[in-house]
Amino acid sequence: MAKFIFNMQGLLNIKEKLEEQCKTEYGKALNKLEEEKNILLNLENKKQQNVLSFKESINNSVKPSYIDSINKYISFIDKKIEQQMLNINKAKELVEEKRLALLDAMKDKKALETLKEKAKEAYFKEELQKEQKIIDEIVSYKYNKA
Repeated sequence: MAKFIFNMQGLLNIKEKLEEQCKTEYGKALNKLEEEKNILLNLENKKQQNVLSFKESINNSVKPSYIDSINKYISFIDKKIEQQMLNINKAKELVEEKRLALLDAMKDKKALETLKEKAKEAYFKEELQKEQKIIDEIVSYKYNKA
């Protein structure tokens, strides 16, 4: 029996590589999102520490310039937090974009795999029919000879 050869194997290989690339990009996008979330968490921690410092300085006798500088720094951190929230939203959009691209790549690969399986089944069915025809010819030849 001859070996089964899928005529679109090259395309299937390309789709498999594309799927792997999409998985990698999706993973990178998820990592980037986590990094952005960690940056936000660090900024919020800094803000919390400075708010506590600000509260402590109000209770103690300190220079007004120190209070003013802490207040300005807290405002600066608030702006950084707002910017970081925008970065997180962009990262979420990128993650969703990469997820959808991965789903499309998986669908394309799955469609080709299904075609391959159907072609393989048809090939083996045809080979079985050929073998059965040969067997029938042999039996018929022996019967006619006898």
